[in-house]
Amino acid sequence: MRANLSAFITGLALAGTVSVARAEDAEILQKPDPTAILDIAKGFGSARMDKDDNGDPMISGRIDGVKYAVYFYGCEDHENCKSLQFSTGYTDPLTEEQANAWNKKYRWVKAYAGDGSNFKMDVSFAGGITRANLEEQFSNWNAMAGNIKDFVSGK
Repeated sequence: MRANLSAFITGLALAGTVSVARAEDAEILQKPDPTAILDIAKGFGSARMDKDDNGDPMISGRIDGVKYAVYFYGCEDHENCKSLQFSTGYTDPLTEEQANAWNKKYRWVKAYAGDGSNFKMDVSFAGGITRANLEEQFSNWNAMAGNIKDFVSGK
């Protein structure tokens, strides 16, 4: 009986440890914190903090040889932003046919015809998201970087 009670107490202690770890992963982020996002970005490649043309925060980075930027949107006085957008572009514009072919094949990152930022992925913080979910967004972008590079090079 004592051995069963000891095993039960040990099991409860382990369950409590797992719950604490999950609680940290489940921290809800109500807005994109530029410093925290830069920290996550550095885990996927080179990244540095910049400012966009409006003075809002912007992260410039490189994943799998693909240059990208993370733009912060819905900012109030360059702070308290509401959403993010991953973006990369190439000097050779995509045609509508190329953009449509990409969008038919891939779900998370959208392609746009014309000059400038041809590939974009939005992340909303409405209602809050977990840090784990934000890391997953970077993981999605990371996974798509090679596909973008291959698509643009015609592979």
